[in-house]
Amino acid sequence: MKKLPVLAVVAGLALLAGCSGSKHEPMDLVQFQPGITVTQAWSVRVPSSDGYLVPGLDGDEVFVAGGRQLSRVDATNGRTEWSTSLDDEIQGGVGTDGYEVSVGLENAQLVVVDGEGKVTWTKKLTADLASPPVIAQGLVIARTMDTRISAFEANSGDLQWTYQRTQPALTVRAPTQMLAKDTLLFVGQPNGHMVLIDIPTGRPVFEFAVAQARGITEVERLIDVVGKPALEEDLLCAAAYQGAVTCVDSRNGQLRWTQKADPIAGPAIDDSNVYVVNANGSVKAFYRESGELRWTNDTMLYRGVSAPVAVPGAVAVGDAEGYVHFLSPRTGEEIGRTRLSGALVTAPVAYGNGAIFQTSSGDIAYLVTR
Repeated sequence: MKKLPVLAVVAGLALLAGCSGSKHEPMDLVQFQPGITVTQAWSVRVPSSDGYLVPGLDGDEVFVAGGRQLSRVDATNGRTEWSTSLDDEIQGGVGTDGYEVSVGLENAQLVVVDGEGKVTWTKKLTADLASPPVIAQGLVIARTMDTRISAFEANSGDLQWTYQRTQPALTVRAPTQMLAKDTLLFVGQPNGHMVLIDIPTGRPVFEFAVAQARGITEVERLIDVVGKPALEEDLLCAAAYQGAVTCVDSRNGQLRWTQKADPIAGPAIDDSNVYVVNANGSVKAFYRESGELRWTNDTMLYRGVSAPVAVPGAVAVGDAEGYVHFLSPRTGEEIGRTRLSGALVTAPVAYGNGAIFQTSSGDIAYLVTR
């Protein structure tokens, strides 16, 4: 059987977890009865990149990056509206509010361009980006590998505030993303906590534990919050490596429920469920209100499964061979599948009647379901 390409993220997690023993073969694709129709509405291509690049969506505009290229694409039809070439390889992004767009370049550079693709300003950061930038409340917010969060005025690039916590001796180098909602910034921490920061001032509002460290060794006690937190109405959910998926009331941090998990990416939420992907490729659905386990899908073990995304009629995940799998929200059974060129490493972005996926080879595709 053909070996899957080794993904840097998965390999890094395996190394940190001390998994030097037996190597698992990825499971073969299962046969299934299609329950939905999956259509590729459009696709565009950018240069491939070694960075963790997530499409930045605002309204019907999606900003995509690869190599040194940054492009704005009409999400309704896939037409490229402009492309600009930056001075160095893009390593992190894309963040946007529709007016400004921000990415991180090699050598810890933060770049902001305007809505037409012209560079507005560039800043040297204290370290490389750890998350795609966030643009909210007139600020460009960057999180770097040294755990520093820095907010710059979007027009001038002037530093407005910084926030930094002590970093544990050992952390998981898994992709993370910040989330902005109104005046709040939601940031997962390497100590297993989620902190909510007031965007205008940079002051913490409150924080809560996603998971508690267990074990004796530093590796066993790794509980970094991974991926992007999910927020639907007043339900905020986050996932911690070797820890748990935890949901709280976003207004006050009051615990709704928590369940043990070993995720490699952030959760997804729909009207009924909260979804999480474990490090081995197992996909789990928990009832949104109670947190009770609804189903587990173990048909994609060791296939390098990506973060989940809720789409109409299904929850979708990608894998390291470029397959996108669509699972039933009720049963967890596979009901649809398509294939893109290149491994699916980055988190998909929900849009309209489907989601936008970016592959490691630089293909960006909008897949819709019906």
